[in-house]
Amino acid sequence: MATREELYAKFGITAEAGQLFETELGTLILCCQALEHGWHVAPDGEKARAALDEILHTLKSRGRLEGDLEKRFASALKARNRLNHGFYERHNFKIQTDEGRDAMMVDLESLHEELFQAWRIASAMTSLVSEIMLHDAGPAP
Repeated sequence: MATREELYAKFGITAEAGQLFETELGTLILCCQALEHGWHVAPDGEKARAALDEILHTLKSRGRLEGDLEKRFASALKARNRLNHGFYERHNFKIQTDEGRDAMMVDLESLHEELFQAWRIASAMTSLVSEIMLHDAGPAP
């Protein structure tokens, strides 16, 4: 049976996966924008900052996510929101009992798995785009 400490630790690990996923999406979008505008060759910090301010909009319009990938990312964003906006409220008094904490751990494990897998996919995409950018930028001066 899960203790409060184990539950809090699992929540933290799951929140980390959600933040990794969000950060990776931002990096991926910035890389796509950099390729499109040549920022990897001639940096433009002001425009790059504006791109970061529109992460989700940019991902939908420029990321060309299709089919299962779009569904997975949308589902992961919902999982992230379920975790960060009401996890404890939804579970209410379950934290008071062994069985309730175990149910909360099951929910956290499911959320963590979904967020972690989405982060891995986004990270692989970012790595590929980064390789293209490095290739396009040419050798270092």
